[in-house]
Amino acid sequence: MNLFIHAAPVSLAATEAALERLRDAPRCRHALVPGLVNPKAMSFAQDEPAYERLRSGVRPHLRGDEGRIILSCSVYNVFAARLRADLGVPVERSDDAGVWAVLGCGTRIGLAVSYPPSYSIVEGHMAAVAAELGRPALAIPLLSDNAFAYAEEDPARYAQVLAEAVRPAADVDAIFLAQFSMNPYAAQTAEQTQVPVVSALEACLQRLAAPPRAPIVERNSAP
Repeated sequence: MNLFIHAAPVSLAATEAALERLRDAPRCRHALVPGLVNPKAMSFAQDEPAYERLRSGVRPHLRGDEGRIILSCSVYNVFAARLRADLGVPVERSDDAGVWAVLGCGTRIGLAVSYPPSYSIVEGHMAAVAAELGRPALAIPLLSDNAFAYAEEDPARYAQVLAEAVRPAADVDAIFLAQFSMNPYAAQTAEQTQVPVVSALEACLQRLAAPPRAPIVERNSAP
């Protein structure tokens, strides 16, 4: 069972809609944890109180059948490894599958983040993965407005701001829609820019739906 931890209804709705479209969708359960983020904030403190909000918000939703926890709120991705160690359950960053996917498209990545405090977190992870792969990567910011502040109340405005932000992005190798709430606009973004678009949500679901890899057995291993 995959347990998604959501900080906002808009991310929960986007995830459920994407799962409905997915053939052979993985088994998932969703938990909405109010109070994890202030949508109107322009900064986020990666401190002990923030981690405690996450951990105390997740614990009541654990049933013992979780094979993986997915943090849909990208600003909490920095705590994924620590939460895994505390709970003894694999914890997936919301941006990880998408970062690996988008780095396969080229080196100039248009990075769209609708919640400004998340930008440095996603950019830092992209740089770390690129270094692991031994290839250059340049994140080009596409969005400076805090569009997440009105994503739920005014989705039409959210879509318009995103469309205006990606319009000049034709000189990039790919665009990364780094937050789950952006997924409904992925097709529109691709049509508008005519460059590859990677959605963090779609990449995450594709990873979850992929069949598990068989263990590698060394040729000279004992039976």
